[in-house]
Amino acid sequence: MWDETIHGLTQARALRSLVDGAAASGEGWLLASDVEGPLFLGDFIAEALTARLKPEAGAVDATPSYGQILYGEGYHAFAEDIARQRRPSGRRIGMPPAGGYTLAQEGTDTIFALPMLLAAGVDYAYLAEMALRSAATPGAEGMALGLEKMGWRMAGITTAPQQPYRQVAEQCGWLAPERVLGSPFPLAEAEACLRRHGRWGMEMALAQAYLRDAFALIDGMSEVWMDGATRRRHFSNAGRQLLRQRFRRFYRDELGISYAPGERRGRLAPTALGRIVEASVMVGDRSKAALALSLARRGGGVARLVAMGDGANDAEMLRRAPWSIGVNGPDAARAAGIGLVTDDMRHALVLLKWIEKGVGDVDAVIARVREELDGAALVHRGGAGLTPELEERHRQMKRKLRGEFVTY
Repeated sequence: MWDETIHGLTQARALRSLVDGAAASGEGWLLASDVEGPLFLGDFIAEALTARLKPEAGAVDATPSYGQILYGEGYHAFAEDIARQRRPSGRRIGMPPAGGYTLAQEGTDTIFALPMLLAAGVDYAYLAEMALRSAATPGAEGMALGLEKMGWRMAGITTAPQQPYRQVAEQCGWLAPERVLGSPFPLAEAEACLRRHGRWGMEMALAQAYLRDAFALIDGMSEVWMDGATRRRHFSNAGRQLLRQRFRRFYRDELGISYAPGERRGRLAPTALGRIVEASVMVGDRSKAALALSLARRGGGVARLVAMGDGANDAEMLRRAPWSIGVNGPDAARAAGIGLVTDDMRHALVLLKWIEKGVGDVDAVIARVREELDGAALVHRGGAGLTPELEERHRQMKRKLRGEFVTY
């Protein structure tokens, strides 16, 4: 049993197709930026999980929420399972794993939310509504309009679902919707496929049973207390391990999802949901880098590429771009050539102007920007030598702008 609609949807997500549709050709500089963080403050998948994943009765609203815990622990469980299959970023030591390496762990936290949101009755219109609530990062519009005057092109590259953010871009008017490149999230197509093949009730029952067990674990192995006006939840380490085991049973044993290349070769997952999750081509760490480089090659060339991001899943893109800015995120600042801590993205525009002027190396650019900004933002050299003090400044600003719980 396979569904041609889902097959066609996922095949259309090839990186080349995304680049072809971006209409980003032309001479000049390109800013390839993460969307969530540098451009918009929301994380609408995490927000939907928080709002809709909770017990039907007796739910205890606290931070982190049920949905946030499920989101984070599922990702950690999966990351542990495929640790040996990740292609190393440095020099490989020893033999590769049986069956080869996989890129499929990238972006899985997003696609793994799909079965849970379907089970909670979330539809695509709800996700679009959540996305449209995302506020622009302060100064992002001014930065975008300034780049347009300079003749720059700007593309937003995100692991998040592409289509809701294209709607956000269309609404805001300062980011071309076709230049938002992101992941699929086939909620409506998945439901149609399951219903068409008579699998909806059976496979939703698996997802709902997983959620009931997960909620019971969280409630049974947590302490909740008031911290001022905030209700806090501490989920025990023993509870985390049990939840990860339950996650593995749901995704690996019940849905039949595998990301081991040797396992997947010549077989289909036994469930429709499993096949949809496996087939969805996510925009992850390395594909973000590939998209940025491909877009740059179609315009002014890779030498005129600047990458910008605020999270660990932007690190590969930041490392591979000739110029890069890690903004309001310690993992991003460690990967980038330049670190920026700011509550106004127009400060990044100052950086981009000096990069365009070709004043010299990174240190020369930083010196000119510091002089112009005169303390309005923190600008520093990025890289592995980031001090604990700088790391904390990045964390504090990220929490200030995006809230206490940020996935990346």
